[in-house]
Amino acid sequence: MRFQTVTGLASVEDVRLADGHGHVWIQPPEGAEVRLELNHPELIELELKDFSRAGGTTIVDCQPGDCGRDARMLVRLANATGLQITATTGFHQRKYYPTGHWLWSATATEAAKYFVRELTVGMQETDNGVPATTIKVGYEGSIEGQTRILMEAAAEAGRQTGAVILFHTEQGKNIEALPPFFEERGIPPSQLYLCHVDKRPDFGLHRELAQAGVLLGYDTFVRPKYKPEKNVWRLLEAMLAAGMGDHIAVCLDLALFSMWKHDGGEPGLVTLPAHIVPRLRTMGLEEIEIRKLTGLNVIRRLAQKKEVL
Repeated sequence: MRFQTVTGLASVEDVRLADGHGHVWIQPPEGAEVRLELNHPELIELELKDFSRAGGTTIVDCQPGDCGRDARMLVRLANATGLQITATTGFHQRKYYPTGHWLWSATATEAAKYFVRELTVGMQETDNGVPATTIKVGYEGSIEGQTRILMEAAAEAGRQTGAVILFHTEQGKNIEALPPFFEERGIPPSQLYLCHVDKRPDFGLHRELAQAGVLLGYDTFVRPKYKPEKNVWRLLEAMLAAGMGDHIAVCLDLALFSMWKHDGGEPGLVTLPAHIVPRLRTMGLEEIEIRKLTGLNVIRRLAQKKEVL
């Protein structure tokens, strides 16, 4: 099985350790209401090399076009570090875009055409045919207005390309509405990847979603405000005990450079191999189970996307 990266197709079997919801580069556009910045190339390269030396192989970058993504920088950093980096199309929340950005008045047909082109021909920043791998949906818990139109577009693009649709969720708010909405539009639960849902540590809900086939992204392991010992670690243990380990992706989501060590911050990308993986071992998990949680579960789904020939 192969999956699309910004430097070409890669083998799923070569994935040893992945940040399944990562951020490599964010250059916020002028006029955006909220500005996330991750745009110091030399320091980013050092951090990525640390991650690679510690055993990391892969990062699923989750910033879509026109709200911070620069696919050219993703290619540059992948080549400089040897990491497998995937990119995403789709849309984030409106606050990350300049006022009047075309997506927020586009029809579903127009947006779907844009998403499909980025997934098949190449992302708009590149002139060498570098395609995206996933489709992002910035979901705030309500399926209405222009968000609904763009979700319709994401479903159509996913149907045409087989690409995984990954969701920013607001602490898991109303995530139970997502599988039926997309199933009605031809997208099976196995094509849905719901992120940040451990901020809503409802075991019964998580088990139900996993049983339906959805992939769940957990990323609060290094975020004290979400009480990881009480919430995500207990939730993960319960889900593993219920046999749901194939439906979880353990991630970091370090979207602020202040959380990277080479900016003097904490915890840094190496926390995944240096702290989280050893903690998983203390739980008595087999190495293959750990590898699934920290890479294979998400990358195998990304390999569903139709290859660009």
